[in-house]
Amino acid sequence: MALDFEWIEPESLEEVKQALSSGDIGTRIVSGGTALSLIMKQGIYSPERLVSLKRVKQQLNYIKADELGNLYIGCMTTLRDMELSPLVQKLAPVIIDALHHVANPRIRYVASIGGNLSHGDAHLDLPPILLAMGAKIKAESTTEERWIELKDFFHGYYETSLEPSEILTEVFIPKQDNRLIGTYMKYTTLSNDDWPTLGVAAFLRIEDGIVSEIRLVVSAVTDVPTQLTEVEEMLWGKSLDEELIEKAALRAYDIVEPLEDLRGSVWYKKEMVKVHIRRVLNQLLLEA
Repeated sequence: MALDFEWIEPESLEEVKQALSSGDIGTRIVSGGTALSLIMKQGIYSPERLVSLKRVKQQLNYIKADELGNLYIGCMTTLRDMELSPLVQKLAPVIIDALHHVANPRIRYVASIGGNLSHGDAHLDLPPILLAMGAKIKAESTTEERWIELKDFFHGYYETSLEPSEILTEVFIPKQDNRLIGTYMKYTTLSNDDWPTLGVAAFLRIEDGIVSEIRLVVSAVTDVPTQLTEVEEMLWGKSLDEELIEKAALRAYDIVEPLEDLRGSVWYKKEMVKVHIRRVLNQLLLEA
C-alpha cells in the first residue's frame, strides 16, 4: 500500500504546536515512531501530515526531580534512557524492573515515553505502572496548557483525551511513600518480548500487620488500564493472609471483563487475572 503524506520538521516546540493548531485529525506527531509505523503499515491509520519531533528532541528529552522527590520526564525521553536513569532507579525502581522486559533493546533505544502513552494502546507495560503511581501528563497547544490525570487519559484502544491540536510534553510522577512496596508482573502467551496478554501493577503498604495502602491496576486484558478499586477496598484495613488473597483474586476474576483476541479467550484471560492477582499479592506479602 502506497503512503502519501506531508512530512515537516519544526525547529521549536512552539512551531510544533502551531503545526497542530488546526486540530486536523489527519495530522500526527512522530516521536520514536515505533508504534505509529505499525498502525500505518496495518492500514489502521493513514495520515495526511506527519510532524516530526526530531529537531526539538533536546528540548523535550530530560529526566529530573524536584526537592520533594517528584519526577518529571520529557516526552522525547526514550525508554532506554529511563531504564538507565539513576533518578528513576532511586525514585521509581518498579519502572526500571519493568523496562528490562519491554520489547527488546533496539525498540527501547527508539521508543519514547510520550509516544508510548499518546499511542493509547492497552497492550503496553508502562501505562498500568504509571497509573498505579498516580502519574499525570502535561498537554500543550497554542491556546492552553493542562494537566491530565493518567486515570482519565485513556478512553479506549488508540483513544486518549489528547485533542488533535495538543502534544503531550511531560510526564509527572509524584513522590511515592518510602514504605510502599511495588511490583509489576506481566504474562505473555507468545514470545517473551511480545506485548503482554496481562499486566498487573501493584503497590502495598502494611503497618502493624494491617494493609494501610493498596493499589492494583490491570492492563492488556481490557481496552484501557483498569484500577481494581473494588478489590482494593476488600483489602484496606485488613490483615493480608492466604484466605484474603484468594478472595481478592476471585473478586478480580468476577469484575474484570476481558476482550478476546489472538492472545486468549475471555475465559482464559479471566483465569490469568485471578492467577496473577494471587501471585502479585503473595509476592508483595513476602516482601512486606
